[in-house]
Amino acid sequence: MQIDTAHPVLFFADRVSSFSVPSDTSGAFATTTDDCLAFWVLAYVDGATLVTVSDQACDASGLCMFDGTIASSTGIVSVSDSSGFEYINVPVPVGPVSVRLTANHDRHLDWVWLELGAIRSV
Repeated sequence: MQIDTAHPVLFFADRVSSFSVPSDTSGAFATTTDDCLAFWVLAYVDGATLVTVSDQACDASGLCMFDGTIASSTGIVSVSDSSGFEYINVPVPVGPVSVRLTANHDRHLDWVWLELGAIRSV
């Protein structure tokens, strides 16, 4: 999906009504809590960022910006923005979800790849 968003910080988190947003997202490209990964994309004035969510490894060379897990209590994770808009929902196994975030650059990015340990078939 190619995102053209007014909100340059996106959240990859369990699809619950309230997840733990990192207290300061300005310190790094990606910041996390137990159940949320916050990361930067381009603001709409700068263009769109291609965001890929897959269970496959990134097929382009880039920078690993995060490699860890987030908790999923519902078995559905989403990519959303600070206004609460959900761009995509992905079914995953309940429990810790391994996530590797790769980007082509840490500031002027064209694309971001979220590699999940597993995507559950529905």
